[in-house]
Amino acid sequence: MASTTTTIRPTTTTTTTTTTVPAVTTTTIPDVPRMPLTGEPIADASEIPDRPALVVKISNYPQSVLPQAGLNDADIVFHEIINDNATRLAVVFHSQEADPVGPIRSGRAQDINLLLSLNRPLFAWSGGNPAVTKAIENSDLINLSALRTSGYYRRPGRSDANNLFSNTDVLWGHAPDDAQPPSPVFRYTREGEVIRGEAATDIQIKLDGTTSRWRYDPETNGYFRSQNGIGHNTDTGDGVEQVWSKNIVVMMADYGTNTFDGNPDAQVLGSNPVYVFTDGTVRSGSWLRFEPTDPLTLVDNVNDLNPIELEPGRTWVEIPRNIEGMLSWSE
Repeated sequence: MASTTTTIRPTTTTTTTTTTVPAVTTTTIPDVPRMPLTGEPIADASEIPDRPALVVKISNYPQSVLPQAGLNDADIVFHEIINDNATRLAVVFHSQEADPVGPIRSGRAQDINLLLSLNRPLFAWSGGNPAVTKAIENSDLINLSALRTSGYYRRPGRSDANNLFSNTDVLWGHAPDDAQPPSPVFRYTREGEVIRGEAATDIQIKLDGTTSRWRYDPETNGYFRSQNGIGHNTDTGDGVEQVWSKNIVVMMADYGTNTFDGNPDAQVLGSNPVYVFTDGTVRSGSWLRFEPTDPLTLVDNVNDLNPIELEPGRTWVEIPRNIEGMLSWSE
């Protein structure tokens, strides 16, 4: 069968129209206990690690920062535009540990609205300008800036801007006593449920100067990542392996200018199109969020509100601009 390519054009659904969309909740009684950020079934809820989510801001520019460390140990990775055609990763750990993790870079004000659904996560970053620092300090993110927190170190052989590393156990050691495990962000399929969607095994996503490509591997039922035409590898501590994920969520977003730092500001509250790639298929719909603490609700459309569920496992969330030509896929 000949391959076909689908290119996505922007829609008119923006944050200015979301006040007419009814609020929804994704809170349900799970069929079995699950890890909150991967949906992996577990025998008993006592297996959920008694620790908060840990978000580490990791450099993704320039190409010389590769390989980053710890990406395949994360439960969720958010890929966001930051400035000057550059992107950065907000890497979320909970169910697994990583040693090392990095290179760790600065945060952005847009991280606050993006990450507060994780129930007051730890936020590990290298620091930022005074306005961004104040915004983060005034938020419910638990500030683990390298400028005020021990446990960071410099690795040789890298540029000064991209040589800051740590490990998750050390960073979790700074969690306050009242820190709680994260709330679920997504909904997941139950055992035996079949995902039905359009065939999509080769995905290309543009985030300004960074092009992500994900190729579905039926043997592992996962997606392997390339970036700017090169296989995207991650440092495991014992070697390197290609970045992979069970689910790819492409969350189209309108980007404005953040008043705190003048950098791009992803609008992650409201509603816009979403494309969910799982099991070699794609399902399209809308994402909905109305408060920073809300989960990322994925539905088929804003009228019927039928949930789009993920396959249990790790998830990458790509956040491109909601303009024509940023996303395409083929069979």
